[in-house]
Amino acid sequence: MPKDQDKTPAPPPTAAGHGLGQQEAMRNVVASMSDGLMVINQDGEIIFTNPALSGILDLLPDEMLGRGWAELFFNESANREFNQIIVDVVTERIYHYNKQVTYKVPHGATKDLIITTALLPSADQKGEVGGVLVMFKDVSELTQLHRRSRELLRQSQRLFQEKLESLDRLARAVAHEIRNPVTTIGGLAARLLSDKPADSRDALYLKRILDGTARLERVVEEVRGYADLPTPVHRKVNLAKWLIDTVAPFRSKARRQGVRLTLSGVVKGRENTEALIDPSLLRQIMQIVITNALEAMPKGGRLKIELSCDKISGVISVIDNGKGMNPADLPYVFDPFFTTKTDAVGMSLAVAKRIAMEHQGDLTVISRPGKGTTFTLTIPQSGGLLDERAPNGSPRLPEMK
Repeated sequence: MPKDQDKTPAPPPTAAGHGLGQQEAMRNVVASMSDGLMVINQDGEIIFTNPALSGILDLLPDEMLGRGWAELFFNESANREFNQIIVDVVTERIYHYNKQVTYKVPHGATKDLIITTALLPSADQKGEVGGVLVMFKDVSELTQLHRRSRELLRQSQRLFQEKLESLDRLARAVAHEIRNPVTTIGGLAARLLSDKPADSRDALYLKRILDGTARLERVVEEVRGYADLPTPVHRKVNLAKWLIDTVAPFRSKARRQGVRLTLSGVVKGRENTEALIDPSLLRQIMQIVITNALEAMPKGGRLKIELSCDKISGVISVIDNGKGMNPADLPYVFDPFFTTKTDAVGMSLAVAKRIAMEHQGDLTVISRPGKGTTFTLTIPQSGGLLDERAPNGSPRLPEMK
């Protein structure tokens, strides 16, 4: 056997012998973290911090190490909720906790922090708490961005409400100013038509006048319907059951047209589909959208209606595989009087959009020519996250035993 084949391959270098040791590597990882890290022992003293924590809390390591949490933070009354986290974690023995709070730094500014905690087991007493690991994430910029976004949304909603009020005034004025002249014109034209031979030129002209007045009367009625929409009266409704009842009247029409109508999301988790809505007004939206979907599939097709809910909102999607819409028309489909149908007024989708907005929700549409259209109704759910309040007075940090 050759001499070089007698040699056993050398073992790979160990972390301890070559490169970083395990403890050294962990120290480097902790030191390089962008989130702040703190360890509090069972006596309430801070025994470890990483460099990022100083920048987040605006405190030097020497100002924190060896001092108690209560000694360091309880004197600032503005940090009551910040301090309450440790009190709750220790008192209630919450092993994992996560919460966003505000923190007032020593020089007076305020930051938004996400604080995550974990209880550390005692090294020598089984089942006892040996300390608390606390992680701090500064989300001030992100929170400010969210606040600006919410403010922009409020401004948008206010402008939309002002637009609605202007449209209401215009609609009422149009209905009032047009209805009486149209009624007069239609009545006189009908009277004159009764005296004319049915095949005469005058009769043809008068019939055209009557057709025009009938269309104007429909416009007036739909404008009045838009202007007279009642204010929503919200009550708690099970969206799943409500949707089943709302869709039921359309099933026979869909069958006659050869449209396969399916409804999903209304069985599993039905108990989690409650929302505060005006069921009658919201039903108008579904009637308008489903009617449009069926009209887009006169020779048959598929119509899917889907419900999904979480703690924030309920979402109803109406999906057809009909003829779709022209992309150039999509920005205007919810505008009053916009329509591509020769016999329509163009107020129905404007009504649907307004009802959705007055529920603090929205109605949107996506469509592709020849592929179909999807209308999506989003409405807020009832409930949501509870507003947690800090107790009055400065909290007291209990002992960890």
